[in-house]
Amino acid sequence: MKRLIHWLTAALLLLFIRSPESYAAGFRLPDQSASAMGMAGAFVGQADDASAVWYNPAGITQLSGIHVSGGVIGIYPSMTHDTISGTTEVSERDIHLPAHLFISSKLSNTLSFGFGVTSPFGLSTNWGDSSTVRYVSTFSKVVTLELNPNIAYKVNSGLSLAVGMSYIQMRATLEKLLPLPGDPSFRLNGDGTGWGMNAAVKYQSSDAVAVGLSYRSRIKVDLDGTAGVTGSVNLSNSANTNITLPDLIQFGVSYKASDNITLNSDIDYTMWSTYDRLVVTSNTLAVLTGGATDTQTSEKRWKNALCFRIGGQYRMNDQWKLRAGYVYDQNPVPENHFDTAVPDADRQGITIGVGYSSGKIMVDVAYLYLKFMNRTITNSLADDGTPTPNALNGTYRSQAQLAAITVGYAF
Repeated sequence: MKRLIHWLTAALLLLFIRSPESYAAGFRLPDQSASAMGMAGAFVGQADDASAVWYNPAGITQLSGIHVSGGVIGIYPSMTHDTISGTTEVSERDIHLPAHLFISSKLSNTLSFGFGVTSPFGLSTNWGDSSTVRYVSTFSKVVTLELNPNIAYKVNSGLSLAVGMSYIQMRATLEKLLPLPGDPSFRLNGDGTGWGMNAAVKYQSSDAVAVGLSYRSRIKVDLDGTAGVTGSVNLSNSANTNITLPDLIQFGVSYKASDNITLNSDIDYTMWSTYDRLVVTSNTLAVLTGGATDTQTSEKRWKNALCFRIGGQYRMNDQWKLRAGYVYDQNPVPENHFDTAVPDADRQGITIGVGYSSGKIMVDVAYLYLKFMNRTITNSLADDGTPTPNALNGTYRSQAQLAAITVGYAF
């Protein structure tokens, strides 16, 4: 009975944090435009197009008139698990298409407005019903949508400030098998919302050097859903919990080496320590444990993580720009809390990109190849409640390819 309670608690928790095969530390999706992605996301200091609303909204004071840009980033991840029995399991591959939209408007000589629509967290995975980790996960998906209005104020020719607020929606689904006679299927659905704020500054210290600092607050999302079992056991009850998405601090320096060459360097600090534990309540727990409990707490103990980005842009002429970059991203998941919900590892990536402009129209495209470091697991606490407490053991190998396009128009 104790093992069943432990397992079911883990299953419920996975619903609300699920974003496997995400391509940034934890389950964050950092790239929100093709222009920035072409420089490995090193854009906080430069922040000179409408996507500055996400990277550094203080940068929109550089833009005259009204700018609108939108696009999509195609993400194609792959992940394998070399089990301790000598077999290799492959998560089913799929293409994910998070979209982005940005609007900036110059209200006066000193005041600008910006609005962003992004998907800052998410993705999905599908291990299948016959995998060794089928009692941890078979299918799961998380989708987020963030609305982010900002006001930016130009203090003087060198200094701009911005503040904004964020409204986020989250939806999640989890499917797995229960370690009960007949292996019944367990499915969870949940959704919720939360509010946060952000602030930013951009300072042009000289004609050649600009620095930027952006802060996004943690956001507590209250989630309500249902927990259902089908097969040899059939039941459906409510489930609820909350998750606190992390604070994010981004600092960037942009150096204009010449009229045609711009070099950027950024540091991101994601405060994943907000994901310390989760408390889940569900009548499903009460039913399956004979009324023993309907609430469980799971310790996660994630760590804060750093990300380092460098990138550059070469302006060939008035129409064409070439971009490239490199990113190194730390993972926040400690060894003893590793699971297939977020099978994370440190990763490195290289990017290339091209920008084209003609009159009021701008088109940017970019490509990112991301390689995760191999990670070998020998003793994860996530195994403790499963019938095979070494199912997660083995080596995980992951990579992701991303292609982005953003189209903009200046009024």
